Amino acid sequence: MNEFKIIDILGKVSSGNGINLADSLSGIAIYEKKIALLFFSKESGYGDIKKYENLITESVNKEFANTTIHFDYTNDIKYKNSLSKSFKKNISQHINSDYQLDKWKTDGHKMLWHLDRVKDWQEEKKIAPLHIDMGFVNGCNMACTYCYGVIQNRAGYGTDAKNVFYTPKEKIINVFKEAKEIGVKSISIIGEGENTLHPDFYEILSYAKKIDLDIALSTNGIKIDNEKMDIFLDSLTWAKVNISAADPKSFKEIHKVAQFERVKKNIENLVKLRNKKSYKCTLGIQMVITKSNHDQIIPLAKLGAELGVDYCQVKPCTDTYDFKLDSMPGSDYLNLLDIFKEAETYSNEKYSVSVKWKKILNGGWKDYKTCFGTEFLINISGTGNVFPCCHWFDYRKDEFLMGNIIKTSLKDIVFSNRYAEVQKKIQTDVNVNKDCASNCRQHHMNRFLFHEGKSSTADLNEKYSEALSEKPNHINFI
Repeated sequence: MNEFKIIDILGKVSSGNGINLADSLSGIAIYEKKIALLFFSKESGYGDIKKYENLITESVNKEFANTTIHFDYTNDIKYKNSLSKSFKKNISQHINSDYQLDKWKTDGHKMLWHLDRVKDWQEEKKIAPLHIDMGFVNGCNMACTYCYGVIQNRAGYGTDAKNVFYTPKEKIINVFKEAKEIGVKSISIIGEGENTLHPDFYEILSYAKKIDLDIALSTNGIKIDNEKMDIFLDSLTWAKVNISAADPKSFKEIHKVAQFERVKKNIENLVKLRNKKSYKCTLGIQMVITKSNHDQIIPLAKLGAELGVDYCQVKPCTDTYDFKLDSMPGSDYLNLLDIFKEAETYSNEKYSVSVKWKKILNGGWKDYKTCFGTEFLINISGTGNVFPCCHWFDYRKDEFLMGNIIKTSLKDIVFSNRYAEVQKKIQTDVNVNKDCASNCRQHHMNRFLFHEGKSSTADLNEKYSEALSEKPNHINFI
């Protein structure tokens, strides 16, 4: 991987000068010929590091010709690098390792297949989002240690708020219907709560199937009705179970409930029925890495293969700008390099272990200054509130609330002045590296829109003609 090559170069650039620049690197992001490097220093002047900028540029360009390097610096202790001796010793073994997106592009985006909407956005037309992340329950039956919803004071298990709210079925159906009408391509049923708790969950799925709406689900897997799995599999384009441990003890430590065997059995039953009846629903599991569960990465990669799911996603924790979830510093993820690489070896023709390398390597730092992605992907909370993204559910809420689908139709919200005002505020008033969550849902779209979004769609079609000739799976889930 090119990122590994650059880290290796940094370790050699200052050799013999009493400083190892790799020890100060907190994040790296590459976008074609653009390389962004984030360095940490206790001193606000960063003098010891800055004086190597020319040498770094010269050394990197020997390996990667005609690249431009952007240097960022921080003295925020959250970004302090702690690369282990083992990582620095072993990285040379992996500098030539291959990096390829899986067939679902889970560590990337699919904006290239929706350039008609991009063109409308470039021309400053009012556009509907391509995708909506929608919750319709604001409570949960788990209290995962990495849960963003918990720190947003969602209701249910693990918080002080006990009155769980269920968005009325008819309001959800109205959203689905209007989403189709205004040009929304897909909806993921995901939010601050566990949506399978909704008493009308399977009726809601059936309606989406009836109107041919692309929908998907992220779930903790506890409350899946074995008697209604046919509806589940026939209605969903994909379903992903968030399971961040591979044995009962570790599962309880991470998810705070003793439901490992039940979740495992539900996954097994889904796979068995899917295969028996040839449903097209893609089934996967997802692991969020924390400080306390990285010993579960390889066991979970193995478990996914045993269960027969299509993929196992391994991703860093999405944390607040001030690290309220106490997630791992970016460099600590890199120290798990050998573990990640071993986990990937369990991939085969039918099963993919997908490590989200790009989000791991950037250290949670963004190589763009503006968030445009919320114009293409918005969020609806479990109480019906519409926001540019889920980060604002309980933070600066009044500034970024665009409407509520229980009170106002989705169409009226999306094409309202308030919606346009909030989208503009996101782009002008929000510092993506100071105000936002790390590695958010819009991150890969933002990279594309910031670096290439102003290029003509004709040029983009020509540039990516080869890639565009092969449509990815789940093309509407951008």
